[in-house]
Amino acid sequence: MGRTRVARAEKTEQPEAIGGGETKVAMVKAALSALGADAKPEAIRQHILTTYHQDLPKSIISNYKSNMKRKSGGLSNGTVGAPRGRRPGGGGSVQLEDLEAVRGLVSRLGAAHVQRLVNLLK
Repeated sequence: MGRTRVARAEKTEQPEAIGGGETKVAMVKAALSALGADAKPEAIRQHILTTYHQDLPKSIISNYKSNMKRKSGGLSNGTVGAPRGRRPGGGGSVQLEDLEAVRGLVSRLGAAHVQRLVNLLK
């Protein structure tokens, strides 16, 4: 007895329209522009309900909002999606300012004391 493979329905690029032709995504975008990027899903839901007379689940609103943030690089301040870790140019290389700082420490504290400090930080 062989297994039958069920074909999956292809996802279309056309967004799902509701009622008067407004798509769910368009309604969420309009609500975000009216309420601001930091609006909570419940506030967006209430705005869509009063404006378009459509009730969208908060999970769908949250999903659309997350996708919009990801695609646009962030809806609110510039910290969303900011790269983490080292800053550009740091890459483990020693900069001239670093060497000047070490030279200042050696002249003030002495080489032996700076060496002990370096060993302490390892």
